Amino acid sequence: MKHRFAGVIIGLSILVTPSLMAQIGSSGMAFLKLGVSGRGVSMGDAMSSLVDGAAATYYNPAGLLPASGGVMETQLMFMHKEWIQDSRTEFLGGAMPLGERNALGVSVISTTVSDIEMRTRPGPVEATFTARNLALGVSYAQSVGSDVRLGLTAKFLYEKILVDEASGFAVDLGAQVNTPLENLVAGIVLANIGTMSKLQDEKTSLPSLLRIGPAYSLGFGADVYTLNLAVDYMHVFPEKHGYLNSGAEFMFGRMVAARGGYQFGSQGRGLSAGLGVRYGVVGLDYAFSSLAEDLGNTHTLSLAVTF
Repeated sequence: MKHRFAGVIIGLSILVTPSLMAQIGSSGMAFLKLGVSGRGVSMGDAMSSLVDGAAATYYNPAGLLPASGGVMETQLMFMHKEWIQDSRTEFLGGAMPLGERNALGVSVISTTVSDIEMRTRPGPVEATFTARNLALGVSYAQSVGSDVRLGLTAKFLYEKILVDEASGFAVDLGAQVNTPLENLVAGIVLANIGTMSKLQDEKTSLPSLLRIGPAYSLGFGADVYTLNLAVDYMHVFPEKHGYLNSGAEFMFGRMVAARGGYQFGSQGRGLSAGLGVRYGVVGLDYAFSSLAEDLGNTHTLSLAVTF
């Protein structure tokens, strides 16, 4: 009885926190919906068509290959995100070319929720503990002709709450297509399609989802300045709910970028904004997101090295 009562308290602590951090919903492993780059988060995670480099291992594996058909570069990226109630997410990803038409990516996403209170009976806190979620991924992309790119990510998933553990596997399938309209790219992703083992007595439902949407790039000032506009419709299947993610990015050459985004249909997220700076092979991106229901603000910082 003591163990069961403690389990109820633990379960409530974990289930409530992720649902407020991301979109309110019935699926678990909420960290798989939260975005992994300063650029992506600041643009409302509208990245299925616009993403490139190491972040593509999360948003759309087809984006490992450049939409322009140019030479792909090797990139390493690290991200740190501060969310509510002492929760943190880290991402480490890499992308590299395998010849002219293929690319490989690897990724690690880890989310930690610290200082969760534990009680075996009503009264003072008896102890605290940390909950952890982990995803390890391997991604592959291949171009089909000059206008179509296909991608696949295979992921190992793990979660631990106190002494209870669960693991599973999932895949992401993605595509990007250069449309007949110049500078317009369309993207589609099916993500988190898989299964988890039971955590204590219950099986976690993965946030399997669909992302689909276009991105349009406009260059002006002799292509010194670039405006990128992107929209994604995201549907989370277990929650039977859809969101409309939108983002804009204004780039001053290749050195400075200003970004903004908004997520429509979410009970937790809304407005986001951020900046990006590039110097040589190093890029630094920051994103600020406001959360609803007096949950405060969140901060995302990512560092990328391209060579």
